[in-house]
Amino acid sequence: MSNPAFIVDGFTEKNVLSKICPGRPVSRTDLNGKAVTIPAIANKIYSLIKIFNNKYYPIIILIDRENRQEDCDTIRLQLENELNKKGLNNQDIRINVADRMFENWIVADWNVLNSVNPKPANTDGCNGASLIKKELGSFHKTTDGVELFVKANQKEMYLNSPSFKAFVDKSNNINCDYLNF
Repeated sequence: MSNPAFIVDGFTEKNVLSKICPGRPVSRTDLNGKAVTIPAIANKIYSLIKIFNNKYYPIIILIDRENRQEDCDTIRLQLENELNKKGLNNQDIRINVADRMFENWIVADWNVLNSVNPKPANTDGCNGASLIKKELGSFHKTTDGVELFVKANQKEMYLNSPSFKAFVDKSNNINCDYLNF
C-alpha cells in the first residue's frame, strides 16, 4: 500500500491537499512565481525529500507553471532532470505542474462559481485566480480557494483541465479517496 507525501508551492495547495487527502504529510516549497528558477525549486524539494527520510512513497510534487514560457511537460522534465542530478532517480517521485496555477483547476469546474457567464474555452493557461475574482467579485486564495476546490467536482475538473487530469493520472494507486474516482 502507498504511503504518499506531497510537496507543493504554497498555502492554498497545502490546505486543499490536507482536506482532500487527510492525514498525508504536505510540505511547502514557498517558492513560486515566474522568477523562481527550476534549479532553486529542485534544491528546496531535495531538502524536503531528505527530511521525509524515506518514510513516504510516492512523493507527489505539485508546482505552478505561472507565467513561464515553457509548457508544463517541459517544466516537469526540467525539474525531473534537476532532481535526478541530485541522486533522487531511484525514488517514486511524481512531478505535476498546474497550468497556469492551482486555481485553474477550480475554473475547470465552472459550475462551482455559479457564474452566468460562459465557461472559458480553455481553463488551463489563463490566470485562474483573476478569473475567479472577476466572477465572484472578491477572492482570497487560502480561504475561498480551498472552499471552492473542495466543492468542485473532480470529474468535471478532470474532463476540462489537462493539467488536473495529469495530476490525477499520476496520483493513481495512492491512499487518497478523493483522487481515486
